[in-house]
This record gives sequence, C-alpha cells and structure tokens, in this order.
Amino acid sequence: MGNVLRILKRDGLRLLKTPQAIVVCLALLVLPSVYTWYNVLGFWDPYNNTAGVRVCIANEDEGGSSDITGQLDLGDQIVEQLRENHQLDWYFTDEQDAMNQVESGQAYAAIVIPPTFTSDLLTLVTGDFTQPKLQYYVNEKAGPVAPKITDTGVNTLDETINSAFVSTVTGVIATAIDDASTEAQQHMDDSKTGALARIVDASDKLAALRESLSSMMGKTDEAAVAAEQSRGSLEGARSDIDDASSALQTLSSIVYELNDGAGKLVPAIANASTQALGQLSGLSTDLGEASVKLEELLAQAGGQIESGIEEGKGVSETLSRSLGELAFLVDELPEGDVKQLLSEVVAAETGRIQDIDAALDSLASSHESVEARLETLEGATDEMGSAAGTVIDAVQAAASQLNGSDFPALSSNLSQLSALAADLGGAVASASGLVDSTDSLLGQIQTALGSAHTSLAQTDELLEGLQGELDAIRTDVEALRTSSALKDILGEDSLNATVISDFMGAPTRLQTEQLYPLNAYGSAMAPLFMNLTFWIGAFMLVVVMRQEVDSEGIRNLKLYQRYLGRFLFMAVMVVLQAVICCAGLLLIGVQPVSAPALFLAAICASLAYLSIIFSLSLTLQHIGKGICILLVFAQIPGATGLYPVEMTSSFFQAVYPLMPFTYGINALREAICGFYGTQFWEMLGVLGAFFALFLALGLIFRPKLANVNLMVARQVGEGGIFNGEDVEAPLRPYKFSHIIRALSDRQEYNRELTVRYTRFLRWYPRIIRITAAASIAMPVALFLLFALTPAEKVTLLTIWLVWIAVAFVLLLVVESLKDGFERQMRLDHMSDEKLRGLYRNASDDPNPSAEADGAVASDPSVRGEEGIRG
Repeated sequence: MGNVLRILKRDGLRLLKTPQAIVVCLALLVLPSVYTWYNVLGFWDPYNNTAGVRVCIANEDEGGSSDITGQLDLGDQIVEQLRENHQLDWYFTDEQDAMNQVESGQAYAAIVIPPTFTSDLLTLVTGDFTQPKLQYYVNEKAGPVAPKITDTGVNTLDETINSAFVSTVTGVIATAIDDASTEAQQHMDDSKTGALARIVDASDKLAALRESLSSMMGKTDEAAVAAEQSRGSLEGARSDIDDASSALQTLSSIVYELNDGAGKLVPAIANASTQALGQLSGLSTDLGEASVKLEELLAQAGGQIESGIEEGKGVSETLSRSLGELAFLVDELPEGDVKQLLSEVVAAETGRIQDIDAALDSLASSHESVEARLETLEGATDEMGSAAGTVIDAVQAAASQLNGSDFPALSSNLSQLSALAADLGGAVASASGLVDSTDSLLGQIQTALGSAHTSLAQTDELLEGLQGELDAIRTDVEALRTSSALKDILGEDSLNATVISDFMGAPTRLQTEQLYPLNAYGSAMAPLFMNLTFWIGAFMLVVVMRQEVDSEGIRNLKLYQRYLGRFLFMAVMVVLQAVICCAGLLLIGVQPVSAPALFLAAICASLAYLSIIFSLSLTLQHIGKGICILLVFAQIPGATGLYPVEMTSSFFQAVYPLMPFTYGINALREAICGFYGTQFWEMLGVLGAFFALFLALGLIFRPKLANVNLMVARQVGEGGIFNGEDVEAPLRPYKFSHIIRALSDRQEYNRELTVRYTRFLRWYPRIIRITAAASIAMPVALFLLFALTPAEKVTLLTIWLVWIAVAFVLLLVVESLKDGFERQMRLDHMSDEKLRGLYRNASDDPNPSAEADGAVASDPSVRGEEGIRG
C-alpha cells in the first residue's frame, strides 16, 4: 500500500508543478457538471410554460336549436371559455389562416369547429344522433413533445365541450322538473306517511301472530304429554290382557284333562269332578275379577284417548285459524322472496294440520273398534261364567247319577266350554293386537305433534326476522319522512337549476396529493443528468489522463500497485466532480430532502462508474473504451431515467436490473424526492458491489492480458492514426517447454514451429477477409430485416452490437495467436547462452514475471529477454 500512496503523492506533485496541467484538471472537474447544470436549468419548469405554445382555433359553427334546449351556439361558448384558459396560446382565426400557420410552423396545431357542430350535437336529444366532430391538425415536425402538449389541450377542449353541452341540457331539464316539484313533494309526503302506517299495522299483526304461534306450540306440547300418558295406560292394559290369556290357557288345559279323564274309571271321574268343581269356582271368580279390571283400565284409557283426541282437534282448529290469519298477512305483503317463502311455509303447515286431523280421525275410529271388541270380550266372559255354572251343576248331577245318562251331557258341556275358551282366547288376542295398533297410532300422533312444533318454531323465526326487517324499514321511512335532504336538492321553493347543471357538467373533482413533492420539474430530471455527468466525467479522465504508471522514483513497483495508484488518483478526481456537481445544483435551486444523502449518493455513483470505466479501458484498451461508450448509450433508455421501464421494450425491461445507472438514478431520487424504507441504502449497496466487482476484475485480468495489451499498443502505434500510449506492463514469460525444446534440438524445434506458423499464415488472411466481409454483411442483413420484418428493432440492434463484440474478440484472438508465433520464432534467433540465461533466471526467481528493477517493455521487438513461464 505504501507504493500506491507514493504514486498518488508523486502524481499530485507533478500536477502542482505544471500550471497548464492544473488548468486542464480544473476543466475536467467542472466541465462535466456544466452539462448537468445547463440541462437542469433548461428543463426547470417546461410544463408550466406552455402558454407560449400556439394553437389556432377556427370557429365555423353556425349554431342550432331543439325543443329542449332552444337556440344554442356551442362554438361561441367554446371560444368564450378558451379565452379564459391560459394553458396554451389559443389563437382565434379562420380555417384558411389556421392551416397556413400550422403548415408553416408558426402554430403547433389547429382545431377547426365545423359549421354543423352544434346541430350534430343536438341530435343527441332528438333521437337521430349524428356524431359531432372536431377537425384537429398537428405539426409533428415542430418537435416530439409539442404534439403531446397540444393533444392535452385538445382533450381539455373535448371535455369543455361535453361539459358545456351536458350543463345546458341538464339546466333545461331541471327547469322543467321545477314546475312539478311542489306537487311531487306533497305526493311524496303523503306516500311516506301512508307507507309508515301500513308498516306499523303489518308489524303489529306479525307480533299478534307470533303470540298465537307461541300458544299453539304450548298446546302441541300438552297434546304430546297426553299421548305419552295414554301410551303408558295401554301398557297396563296389555299386561292385564296377558294375564287373561294365561287364565284362558289354564282353563283350556283343565277342559282337556276333564275330557281325557272322562273316559277313565267313574270313581276317578267322580274324584276329579269334585276337584274340578273347586277349580272351576276359583276360575270363575278370577275371570270375573279380570273382566272387571280390564273394563276399568280400558275405560280409563278410553277416557284419556277421547280427551287427547278432543285436545288435538282443538289444537288443529287453533292452528287452522292462525294459518288463515298468516295467509291473509302474506297476501298483503309485496311480491318478493319473503312473500314466496312465507307462502310456502303456510302451505306446508296446512298439509301438516290435515295430516294431524286424519290421524285424530283414525285414532277415534280405532278407539270405537276397541270399545266394540271390549263389549264382545265382556259377553264372552259372561258366557264363560254361565258355562262354568252349568258345568258345576252337571258335575254335581253326575256325582249322583254317575252311571246314568248324564255322563254324555257332561262331555258335551266340556266341549262347549272348550269352544268358548277358544273364542275368548281369540277375543283376548284381538284385544292385544288392538292395543298394539293404538300404541303405534299414538306414536305417530306424537311424531306429528313434534313436527308441528318444529314447523311452528321455524315459522316463528321467519316471522321474527320479517318483523326485524319491518322495524328497520319503519326506521328508514321515518328518517326519510323527517329528512331535509330532498329539500336541500330541490330547494325550499324550487330547483336550483344552475347548481344542478354545473354538477352534471363536472360531477367529480380530482384532488391530487403529492407523496414526494418537488419544487420544479428540473429537480426530477437532475438524477439522470447527474449520472450522465459522473459517467462522462470518469470517461474524460480515462481518455485525457494517462492510464499507465511509470516507475520513476519508486522501486519494486508491482503491476497491481500501478493499477491501484492511478485508480486512486482518478478516484479523488471523480469525488471532486461529484461534490462540485451537487454544490452547483443546490445553488441553482434543486431542493433535496437530505443534502448529505445527495452528496453521498453522488460520490458512490461516481466511484462505481470509475471502477467500471477504468477496468474496461485499462484491461481491453481501445476496445474497452468503445464498450464504455456503448454502455452509456444503452443506459439512457434502459435505466428509467426518462420513462418508466414498463413503457420501454421488452429488451430494456430485461437489461434494466443490470444497468449501473438504474441504481445510481434511484439512489439520487431517494435523496432528492424522499426516502422509502431502506431503498436508499440498498441502491448504495448495489453500487458498492459494482465498484468491488470491476476493481477485482481489473486486478485479476490486467496481468493475464499483458501480452495482448502490448500487441494492441504496438499495432495502434504502427497505424499512425490513433492516439495511444505505451503499455507499462511486463511481458508474459516464455514457457519452460519452449526453452527446453529450443536448447535440446534447435533444428527440430524450428522445423515444427515453421510448419505451424506457415499453416497459420495461410489461414490468417482468409480469416481477416471473412471477418471483414461478415462485418459488412451483418449490418446490411439487419437493415433488410428492419425493413421487411415486424421483428422488434431493439432486438436487431442488440444482435448487431453483439456481433461487433464477437468480431472484435475474434480479431483479437487471431492477432494474439500471430503475435505468439512471432515470439516463439524469436527463441530460434537467440543464442544458447541467452536461452540458458532465461532458464537460470527462471530457476532462481520463483516469480519471473515480476520486474525486480521496475522496468517494463514498451517495445517487445527490441527486448532481448522476456522471462520464462512454467
């Protein structure tokens, strides 16, 4: 680092010793900034100075009339309004003079209002519409921006015409409406009062209906409880019927045993008859008690069933009446989704009530059938009791007349008793089935009552929502009835036709809020011009000042130290350029939100651009300088300096993130217009990345391209036309293999090298000619593509620039190969002693490419020893 600072100090002292050089340096510092100052002043406020842009107005309109508007002359109204408009220099003349001024360039545009303009526009209200037209003539030759400005003026004129026509027609309509406004107001008040009364009445009826629904839901709950109790009573009856069935089975068993024992011995029958008498007496008693209990239980169940049926019919009648009232209210509602929904609910509930009525009728019928069966069962029980008495008498008679004729009668009576027991068993089984049917019917009634309760609850919810909506409508109607908004529009006595027509002519107002306010248009353009200044200023330093560094007064000077020493001197210069530019802008009147941020962004951008330009120019010589010029061309449209990137072609949108100007311009905009988040520091970070990247590339590739640079410098000097300077860089050394082969077998080495060099020279002119021909053919082909195809022009231009770069690289490679062959041929002309010296120097010095004495080769043809490369 010490040598780098020594180079900076030495160059500074050299500069101070030469007054003429100081003057040149001052010019290099100030002249680039003059470009920015001059352009910022020129663009300071152009869009507020359009009053000098002449636009001719030729009013040929003859006017027109209609039943609605009466006589109307929009042409004169337009002229009157334009006389009050100072946006442009409106010049009123006839059509011939207007056209002459536009064609001669005295005016930028002309607008001719044709004779039928008003009459055509009035056809809009007569039904046979004819599109009115303005004749607009613009002089594009006057400049690219002037037509855009006059276009804005024409748009303003078009809006003025539309506004004037709408205002006129609206004023006439408002006046006509005013004649009937008082009557309409009275009708409106009456309508609002009547509507409010109807809404209140409907709301009260809905409240009453909801109370009826609540009562009906209570009754359905009571009916469900009664049905549940009836089902419990039926369970008791089913138990008693089971007991009777068991008793009948016992009786049948006894009769069977009697019949079986009748055929046995008479003593046994006598004995059995005595026992049977006792059993028959007990059985008769049990049957009587069972009949009495069954009659009581069924009577109780029958009473509960009849009570449930009566209550169910009462509920059904109440539901029918409520649904009738609901249907009446629904019919009075206006047509809509709510009315349709309530109508469907009423129809569904009516069907459910009919189902309940049918179930109640079925239950009553079943109850009557049960009572008939019970009467049959009682008769059978009585008959069985009578038969039991007869059997007892017969048994007693049989006991006295055991061997007489009564035994057949006993057998006959037992058969009758068995038949009666069978009939009674069938009656009991039928009663059991009837109990099951009645229980199932009661379950259906419970289900129907549950469905009715659910439906009533849903209906109540719907009515509750409808009542809420009616209350909201009632509130809105009441607010509308007491509101003065309509009076504000119509006025206390009449419509304000002037206010209405003005409103219809311009119903909206655009209010612009500036997020990042600027004091002038020039301040917005400053970032673009500043970046151009920094790039041009750095490029001027590279072109005017020497890039190579000599070793005078500094020992052991390395190549990277030469690079950094001159780069540091130019870095000081570009920092001064940036400071001078920013200071001048502040004096002009540019008002940044942060002056320190402005200076910081300018310095960072200048250093980044210097790193790019210095690296390309020193590494690639004249080709690098040409690339720097191409880069500045590409960055003006591609870095959003003038227009948003979305307005450019897809090519520029693609390369936009790769342009250094993108980040330099955005950083300066943050400092001038206002900060957002961390964007300012992000932009500086990217500029720092450009700085570091190209500085590293220059340090890496500068030594590797030393031979190429020397060759190019030599050929530029041989041309005698281009300005150039000697390259202060050591030659790349010879390879070990070349020196060993030259020492071991010089003739063989010379023969092989001559063959290869001769073959290369045979192809060398062909390659040059083909490359030159292709360089001429490429632009011709691209020109034809420009003219004959719709391909994007920027893409074709990019292809051409890429081809130029490829051609340069190809020629550079070919010339490098030619120079390499010539260097190898020089080994053949060296003596063995010189070759051994090169070998010994390479063996003693591990870094033979470094020049211990600081000397460099400016003319390779006269340099004897160029070092060695392994």
